[in-house]
Amino acid sequence: MYYNYRTHCSHPQHVLVRCQYSSNSGHVCDLCAAGFRGLVGLRCKACDFDIHEACADYFQPAISFAAHPWHGLALGRVADDDRVCDLCAAACPRGGFVYRCVPCGFDVHPLCTMFPAKVRSPLHPEHELAMVLAAAAAAARQYRLCSGCGEVCGGWFYRCDACGVCLHVECLNGARAKQSAGVGSQSTGVGGVGSSQSGGGGGGGQSTGVKRSRSSLVGKLLLKAAVRVAVDAATNGLASAVLDSGSADDTSSFDQ
Repeated sequence: MYYNYRTHCSHPQHVLVRCQYSSNSGHVCDLCAAGFRGLVGLRCKACDFDIHEACADYFQPAISFAAHPWHGLALGRVADDDRVCDLCAAACPRGGFVYRCVPCGFDVHPLCTMFPAKVRSPLHPEHELAMVLAAAAAAARQYRLCSGCGEVCGGWFYRCDACGVCLHVECLNGARAKQSAGVGSQSTGVGGVGSSQSGGGGGGGQSTGVKRSRSSLVGKLLLKAAVRVAVDAATNGLASAVLDSGSADDTSSFDQ
């Protein structure tokens, strides 16, 4: 049922129609890559363009982001095939949306910008842990072994400056399961979402590893209690409905 109209910076060429998607909808949000499953969204039928209403409310044309504090990031589409998210190390497909710093070549998926700058973990309840770039920690000769699983932290991870405690994102609520043989090398992305070796600050790195939905994996990490509290606080609760909707891999049929 269509009953409202609005515009959004991600699709400025046409007005978007506000609609209620069915519970078995197979449409995918063009901004966060997650499914709808009965959520309210905005659609351009002419372009087959869909975004969650929550994503339209949250994702703005330009943002500041803790993982790249030096410059603002602008929302735009990927024009080529060689982009990799500098936070989760997964590919940024051509035509998809990223937040990008052009001078630095820094790219990040819109969904990945929901990772908070600071979180708390039951594994280290005494202090907050701050997001840290592994390359910077290595340059400063800081301790980088994860206190949850015992493996080296690469890419982005969380660290307590006071105590030196380090945790992968997926270890915030407890040690993650070890990767099985043949699945990929040690994780270097922000939660092991990809198993690529990323260069860190600049855009680059070759994504390899498990062939699972990026939105499903990132969403699962964001939904963990230690992270979700901070995410919901930062988004005024807008993230919950989107992340609860599940990934595109879990849907098959389409509604109109």
